[in-house]
Amino acid sequence: MLAIVSGAPRALEGRSLMGDHLTAEIAAEAGPWIARAGEDVFDLLVLCGMSVDDQQAIVNGFHANRRWRLVPVLYVANDDSPGLAIPGTFRPEIDGIARGRLETPQVQKRIVELARDGIGSAELVVAGPFELDPLRGKLRLADLEVTLTEREAEILAILLAQPNRTVSSTEIIERGWGTEADARYLQILRRHVSNIRRKLQRTAAARSVRTVRGSGYRFDVKLAG
Repeated sequence: MLAIVSGAPRALEGRSLMGDHLTAEIAAEAGPWIARAGEDVFDLLVLCGMSVDDQQAIVNGFHANRRWRLVPVLYVANDDSPGLAIPGTFRPEIDGIARGRLETPQVQKRIVELARDGIGSAELVVAGPFELDPLRGKLRLADLEVTLTEREAEILAILLAQPNRTVSSTEIIERGWGTEADARYLQILRRHVSNIRRKLQRTAAARSVRTVRGSGYRFDVKLAG
């Protein structure tokens, strides 16, 4: 994990073992790490000893890199903070909020919980203007977000990994389901593709998922005018 602790003494900075096989990089400033966001991705980002506005600015800096958008964030509020402000960048489905300091037991416990579920190494699938988060089943296009089932996300991940190219039905089934492409699974695949098209129907990607007769499917990244 990466912990940004505002005002941390120099002696505290650097790599530290926190138990539960958890290794932490502790830094007083976020700037150098944001500059390296394309190279180093952690399973958890912890922000301590700073205002909510500063936390939001740091998170936005990391989120400029696509992979960092998958990393959970633990926002740690100071003990003396009035109330518990919710940052605008907070995502309840993956982020956490705690009160205290980095070494506070309840903060340490929350860190372990979030780091155990961390997904910093996961990759978004990006093709043209499309951005697919297969873990959360979200297909993003500009300011639009389409929610997908797990199977729908698996199919789109395979198609988007080879944009504008035909992917055989057999390959999709074998990679997505891990089984042989028999008649039953071909019918299931057709149903899922139909559902994907329905969800994209009112977007600029309405015609992006193409059927190649006798072969498979193709995802065209060129948007409808």
